Amino acid sequence: INVANFRFSELSAEEINSPMKKLAFRNADLTDESFNELLKLLRYAPELLQAEFDDCALDGVGDFQPSESDIVRELGKVETLIIRRLHIPRFYSFNDLRSVYSLLEKVKRITVENSKVFLVPCEFSQRLRSLEFLDLSENLMVEEYLRNSACEGAWPSLQTLILSQNYLKSIERTGEILLTLKNLTGLDISRNSFRPMPDTCRWPPKMRFLNLSSTGIWAVKTCIPQTLEVLDVSNNNLDSFSLFLPRLRELYLSRNKLKTLPDGSLFPVLLVMKIRENALSTFSKDQLGSFPKLETLEAGDNHFICSCELLSFTLGQPALSQVLPDWPDSYLCDSPPRLCGQRVQEARPSVLECHQALLVSGVCCALLLLILLIAGLCHHFHGLWYLRMMW
Repeated sequence: INVANFRFSELSAEEINSPMKKLAFRNADLTDESFNELLKLLRYAPELLQAEFDDCALDGVGDFQPSESDIVRELGKVETLIIRRLHIPRFYSFNDLRSVYSLLEKVKRITVENSKVFLVPCEFSQRLRSLEFLDLSENLMVEEYLRNSACEGAWPSLQTLILSQNYLKSIERTGEILLTLKNLTGLDISRNSFRPMPDTCRWPPKMRFLNLSSTGIWAVKTCIPQTLEVLDVSNNNLDSFSLFLPRLRELYLSRNKLKTLPDGSLFPVLLVMKIRENALSTFSKDQLGSFPKLETLEAGDNHFICSCELLSFTLGQPALSQVLPDWPDSYLCDSPPRLCGQRVQEARPSVLECHQALLVSGVCCALLLLILLIAGLCHHFHGLWYLRMMW
């Protein structure tokens, strides 16, 4: 819809008292003037909680100035603002949004995704006193401008910050910049291209969730904060994980290069681990037993060697489905060739493969008995005398 020329028809507050809770614009063309007119709708939707703009175009420079007689100074009960793929043709002339500072002071959740955001002015960040959730995914944020956005006093109530798929390069600098966010508990910096992880980093003191998936890291070091309860390092290049995290409850390691399960003693309270699509060849009762509180393990789509040890373990654990939610369909044999492609649950090795030592011992005993029998018969029937005579 094109609302560039929209003009709001005045109505008395008694005529309309809408119960509407969400207002969404999709593929809409807006201007500064029409946006000012749309703000007047807020008077007639006192229960509105969420406003959403998807794939919209704003032909303006951010000059949102309602007339003094109709000025709207806040968004009422609106707590959530979502903007996705906003196109601003005259972006190079855009204002610093001072006119909307007061409008957003009570908003708790803001998403501005894939809209070429490279900076949130420090003064604007400081005015967002009620903001608890901020999603700036798929934008143009770099450390230099993030430092200005997360200045002292910025986002004082912020708990969750998502900076996925931006242009961040240094994990160490990112953590240091965000030290101003005293209440930050969750940080998503996935899908950035980070340099190698240093040994030490500084993080906000209340950090509990960290997402480092799809960042190209090769190793996890003590830079990771010890306060974490949830860590996602999936889709990277990790071939080992040996970091002690005493509070960790959920660990996501899928799509890496790990050949064995991590040592469970490193995670004394771990409840959930996902390690799909790695290079695991087996796991045993002892390995699973090293995780004292593990309730859920997803380890499917790995390259399992269906050895006698693995198969005897799975056959002896009928309750595996309670721990492995993707059992048995995602657990297939990769070798030996005879069992390749079969589900581990259904694979049955041959007696020769699983009992080689017993089989060799039996053959040896049979040969020994045969030799003793022949020797006894030769002695009883004077076999040696006949051999000498024949010679």
